[in-house]
Amino acid sequence: MFPAGGQRGTTVPVRIGGLFLHDRCAFDLAAPGVKASPELVRDKRLWFEGPVLPLPDSQRQEDYPADMRGSVALAADAKVGPVRGRVFTSQGGAGGLVFVVGDLPEVVEQEVEGEPIPKALALPVTANGRVFPHEDIDLWEFDGEPGKTVTAFVHAQALNSPLVPQLDVLDAKGNVVAEQMPHPCVGTDASVRFTPKVAGKYRVRITDARTLGGPAYVYRLTVTTADVPQFHFPLRVKPDGLKDATDAKDALSAPVALNGRIEKPGTANEWKLDLKKGGRYALDLVARRAESPLCGVVTVTDPTGKEVAKAEASETADPNPLAFSPSVDGVFTVRVSEKYRGRGGPNFAYRLAVTDATAPAGEPGFRLTLPAAAVTVARSGTVKVKVTAERSGGFAGPIVVRAVGLPKGVTAPPVVIPRNQPAAELTLTAAADAHIATSALKIEGTGVAGVTARVAGGTVVSGTRFVPETGDVRLAVALPTPFKLVDEYVMTSAARGEVYKRKYKLDRGGFDGPIEVQLADKQARHLQGVSGPVLVLKPGETAFEYPAYLPPWMELGRTCRACVMATARVKDPVDGREHTVSFSSTEQNQQMIVVVSPGRLDMSLDRTSLRAEPGTEVRLPVTVARDKNLAGPAKVEAVLPAHWKGVTAAPLVIPAGRDTGELVLTFAKDCGPFNAPLVVRATVETRDTPVTAEAKVEIVK
Repeated sequence: MFPAGGQRGTTVPVRIGGLFLHDRCAFDLAAPGVKASPELVRDKRLWFEGPVLPLPDSQRQEDYPADMRGSVALAADAKVGPVRGRVFTSQGGAGGLVFVVGDLPEVVEQEVEGEPIPKALALPVTANGRVFPHEDIDLWEFDGEPGKTVTAFVHAQALNSPLVPQLDVLDAKGNVVAEQMPHPCVGTDASVRFTPKVAGKYRVRITDARTLGGPAYVYRLTVTTADVPQFHFPLRVKPDGLKDATDAKDALSAPVALNGRIEKPGTANEWKLDLKKGGRYALDLVARRAESPLCGVVTVTDPTGKEVAKAEASETADPNPLAFSPSVDGVFTVRVSEKYRGRGGPNFAYRLAVTDATAPAGEPGFRLTLPAAAVTVARSGTVKVKVTAERSGGFAGPIVVRAVGLPKGVTAPPVVIPRNQPAAELTLTAAADAHIATSALKIEGTGVAGVTARVAGGTVVSGTRFVPETGDVRLAVALPTPFKLVDEYVMTSAARGEVYKRKYKLDRGGFDGPIEVQLADKQARHLQGVSGPVLVLKPGETAFEYPAYLPPWMELGRTCRACVMATARVKDPVDGREHTVSFSSTEQNQQMIVVVSPGRLDMSLDRTSLRAEPGTEVRLPVTVARDKNLAGPAKVEAVLPAHWKGVTAAPLVIPAGRDTGELVLTFAKDCGPFNAPLVVRATVETRDTPVTAEAKVEIVK
């Protein structure tokens, strides 16, 4: 979703990117004080190709999400924080959308092609942007005051964005004056802090640390002079009823939570614990789970100094809870340290929970969770849903899991999460006449204290647990697509700069209406700029040729693998309603597999850059070279970026038999910004296909 948030008291236009959302889809973004468009409609797809991808990156699978538009209205008293969103069509539902309600003024990046253009900010502010395309860089400019510290921090992971943000601060001359903090401010993905020595313009620069990018690489960048905590001590964790200790002087008894920090590299904290022989103790270190950079090591030594237990974190996760049973009564030493000797600091905080399994552990129970906020089951099909139990209070018995209140035509037999096991799979089945619609999905779990689980009877753990506790998971019954592409494997070569046509066969599956065919939202590989039209098949038509344009800048000898999708409105045989459905496949039999060969037209410019003098004309000499089997006039035109102003160029026609001409460019007084090269395109029309060539020239003002 872009932007991925807005300020309270405003209405925010949003773009939702997704696969197979058709011309419209249902939109669910519900929270008190948040009102979203109930339906999204198709918008023009915004796509920036970016630099040519080299091997092997160009062989990776890539999505080309369609752009849908809608709006989100935020009340002045809406609760600040994230709101979860979902979309639905007749073919199912999908979650993962996040929209953040903020309390600061907000700005939204107006994305353009080419080198970054700084966007002005008035602090404090939250800027919504995207690193799109790959290798994209965004610049956000603000006025810095001497001695006033500015903190910039970014959120991406919390938005389900794939962005790995890289931040720094530049001065007006482009010099780096502050680099990304090695450990971000708590609750953020990355942060940078800077105190200007002189007043002036400064810029926060943000990109992806891996030079990746795309329409889904959204972020929210907050820039403020307010105090932003770098860490919390003690760490903020869910309440667990334990008494917190921060002083290691005296011996302590379990249960207790030990709160400390490894403030200097190479140091360690030592805690004294009075433990009982035969007791069953658990030591659970929380650091990474609470955003501390500590990679912790916990060791336990007995009263004689002998090491009797040890747990060590991985590079990305806290150690598993350490189970320990003393062989003697006495004061044991628990030592907490950093795994790597060169690391440490005031933010290397931890919380070590020490619990006694022999002591009362609170009311036995459990909590159920599902992996997604939307579940789809196709009519006449099944889907398995993993139900996970988070146990508490020492409860280890079986749990009987049922789906309750299912819509007509959907069934799910109860399943049992076995004793001491974390999860089981619930199977949902939709009948052939199940209604195509969405409904609430509610899962009920009943814990049985005995070793044998029974649907009825037995000793039940007090309180039946439900998921979701807020009734916020949706079940979508989907309509299967009756038609499909059934062609055979085809591989050939084709010239770049021309249209290649691939023959397809269609199994209609009893559907006789019109079908639209276009390039698919999901591709087997990066498309390398391949484009194609929307082709409409007439009722009953079962064979067609799809024309795909291969751009003239494609690399020679590379294999293009483009996939198409077929979409139609079909009538539901159960209730007669119409639904939009589609078929798409990345299997090689359905791909347009083309080895790129040289084009039949070439074009060159006599210079690589030219100066734009406002209010003047500039003549650009152009040379075209035609293949021996290509004849006819060549039309030469300037392809102007949409965000350029004040530039015009009349098309040039180089007649057949000639190969040179001059393209005349006119620059107005307020022309620009020239942050991207000018593309000059030559086209020769033939009976079968237009033949094109391109060249680029830098414009300097």
